[in-house]
Amino acid sequence: MIPIVIISGFLGSGKTTFLQHILKEHKSTDKILIIENDFGETSLDAVNLAKSGATVREVTSGCICCSLQGNFQQALLDILQNYEIDIIYIEPSGVSKLSEIIHTCKDEEIAKSAYVHASVTTVDAMQAPMFIKNFGLFFKDQITHSDAIFLSHTEDIQQTSITKRMIRDLAPNTPIHEEAWDTLSLRDYIKRLYHCHDDNCLHDEHLFMSHTFKDLRTLSLVQWKTILEGMPDTVLRAKGIVPTTEGPHELQYGTHYCSLTPTESTDYSLVVIGTDFNVPMVHNEVCQS
Repeated sequence: MIPIVIISGFLGSGKTTFLQHILKEHKSTDKILIIENDFGETSLDAVNLAKSGATVREVTSGCICCSLQGNFQQALLDILQNYEIDIIYIEPSGVSKLSEIIHTCKDEEIAKSAYVHASVTTVDAMQAPMFIKNFGLFFKDQITHSDAIFLSHTEDIQQTSITKRMIRDLAPNTPIHEEAWDTLSLRDYIKRLYHCHDDNCLHDEHLFMSHTFKDLRTLSLVQWKTILEGMPDTVLRAKGIVPTTEGPHELQYGTHYCSLTPTESTDYSLVVIGTDFNVPMVHNEVCQS
């Protein structure tokens, strides 16, 4: 199965720069294919990305989430059938809807040989308030369907704080990164992400496993966080409603975040997702018997 990584972001947020940093971390032997979408007849970004040695496939003159959706879907199928590749990066147009791109990538035919491994979004911290006001439909969609947010143009601390609050209002559990991108190991970080916004998104059953734990123990908030943060690196995601000494809480866990939010629901269960983890060991920690 071939992983697909989608790098979305509004106009001028730095998607191509972000992707260039990732490409520098790949080995020269890696077979990388990039699908570059722009509105013009040709894309300067595609030319620059090709200098990395990756194969670049352009889908131009429209947006792959709407007018060119059929072309994009066919292009992706052609790629999967005719190229020997290790990973696909998709850089959609700045005004594309991330949700629709993810939906297209989950097409029945595409899912036979590829899966959406991660979707990340780059956000210009200075321009975000204006974008959300004038282009809210697209901007909000990119934020709410992303597995991680990476900020650019963070020089103004006050403006960056405003942008972060806006993002947290839309996606309270999505990690936000404001570090300089060249100081991060982006490729390793993305490898640890796994796109799972619903329980039916485990495309590669040979790689990923999911287990639902019932009859949960009532623990303090600190105890729940300690257990989740002590999980092995093979646990990529956990979510559910858990009983705590302070009442029921919604738990959201990823490789770089762990949150517990009060809820009125008492439908207790915990779903744990990963590549390989010891189910009995987790059971002993979170279940009553």
